[in-house]
Amino acid sequence: MRESPLRTAWIGAVAALLAAGPAHGQVIRGALRSQFTARPVERARVTAVDRTGRVVGETIANDSGNFTLRVDARSVPFSLTVRRIGIEPSTTPEFELTPADTVDFELNLPETPILGDTVRITGMASYNETKYQEAVRRGWKVFPPAEVAKHRDRVNSVYDLLRWADASLMIPSRRNECVRSARYLAGDRRADRCMVWIVDGQVLGPLPILNPADTYFIAVLTASQSAVQFGDRAPWGAIVVYTRMQGDKLHP
Repeated sequence: MRESPLRTAWIGAVAALLAAGPAHGQVIRGALRSQFTARPVERARVTAVDRTGRVVGETIANDSGNFTLRVDARSVPFSLTVRRIGIEPSTTPEFELTPADTVDFELNLPETPILGDTVRITGMASYNETKYQEAVRRGWKVFPPAEVAKHRDRVNSVYDLLRWADASLMIPSRRNECVRSARYLAGDRRADRCMVWIVDGQVLGPLPILNPADTYFIAVLTASQSAVQFGDRAPWGAIVVYTRMQGDKLHP
């Protein structure tokens, strides 16, 4: 059997040739140790393969790194290969033992991590990121976080922020009046036709209580969109705001 293409690292050799064992095969008693720390290398698989490629014995080391392997090599030279996750697969030089030999080995192995396939770990989207993606999928008129971030610290009120965002809205000059859609005439006061503010998923009503600096993104809903989403709580349109309290990827 050809040696492993990885570096073979074995420190230690036959410690003793002991009394003759059973006539039907060789016996190898071994101890697996780390080359660098001398700690036991437990649960490794030890395989004996002769020069024709035939497996002539196999076992697994115990939790102390010790193993006993009976080999039926029929006087043909063979080598041992040790494999385990976390060590570099290693192969010994060939043994040339008589059928009745019993030998002890201490095998020192290099604990070189084996590189596997690259694993990409993707974190879950934050609450605000999820809500922003939902708003875009629903076709709402969305003002994204990056654009909002450019303006939120420059304005005095959330009404001023809304004026920058959407010129199609009728935004009052006084804060005790509601926002309405420009599609309704200024003098049309039937039911006020006020748009409703939705902040972090909660329906607040027609008058906002919100610091513009806390805004993460804004979405403006038409009457039909808000009626579908919020029913009779927002029959004339809605202004949906998610705040930085729920996370801000741009400015943590």
